[in-house]
Amino acid sequence: MAVHAKKKTAIPQIFLHLIIAVLMVCMLYPLFISVFIALKNQDAFRADPWVPTLPLWFSNFKTAYTVVGTYIFNTLFVAAAGVTGLLFVSSISAYVFARMKFPGRELIYYAVIALMMVPGVLTLVPTYMLYNNFNMLNTYWVLIVPIIFGGSVNGVFLLRAFFSGIPESTFEAARIDGCSEVQSYFYVCLPLSKAILGTLAIQQIIAIWNDIVWPSITISKPELWTISAGLFRQFSGQYANNTPVQFAGYILASLPLILLFMFANKFYVEGLTSAGLKL
Repeated sequence: MAVHAKKKTAIPQIFLHLIIAVLMVCMLYPLFISVFIALKNQDAFRADPWVPTLPLWFSNFKTAYTVVGTYIFNTLFVAAAGVTGLLFVSSISAYVFARMKFPGRELIYYAVIALMMVPGVLTLVPTYMLYNNFNMLNTYWVLIVPIIFGGSVNGVFLLRAFFSGIPESTFEAARIDGCSEVQSYFYVCLPLSKAILGTLAIQQIIAIWNDIVWPSITISKPELWTISAGLFRQFSGQYANNTPVQFAGYILASLPLILLFMFANKFYVEGLTSAGLKL
């Protein structure tokens, strides 16, 4: 009976592993094809784009890096400055809404949260006109400031729920130790919310990396383009007919995000779990 039961449980396990293997192949196949194409020259690509060929043209990556290297640096700079400001604005605003009592607190909070319901395309033109009036077009500021203040609503929502769930006894202990409200924010709330802050940072970095509309309409100087805008402009112009170099550029542009998620995956999952439990 025991042997029969083991066989019955082994068969579903085999099917489960087969399904996982098929899904892995489906997900990795486009990546492998991209690498194969990036390592071909133009003649080999035209002859057979789907099969790896020799010799391998690593020079495509060198050429692609000369194109996208500046754009990757610009995006990293914008992401670092924007996400740092966003996390500070989101967390300090959430702390105020969660811990401090003042007239109209709930009304202001729900007014802020209502901004999540407004489609970004609806405010695109007014926002462009606003930054144009402040002479911020074709500067890093026109990319950084909207991230700090435009992307913080979701962070306020998640962090406010998290801060509200911290036991009052924790703050009482901090007050007994002599902590002010500012110190409670820095030494109690921020350390406890590291996972959620990490999740917000990863989500925003991905959004910045994939954003093509806003950088394209506000930045006309090639030396200030971010990665998505730069890839679109260059690979639809100078390198429009060089598909292997295009794919090499796409791979180089994806590497920072892949490395980020590999090293920060633990914080990302932990942050999603923490936010879900507190909500």
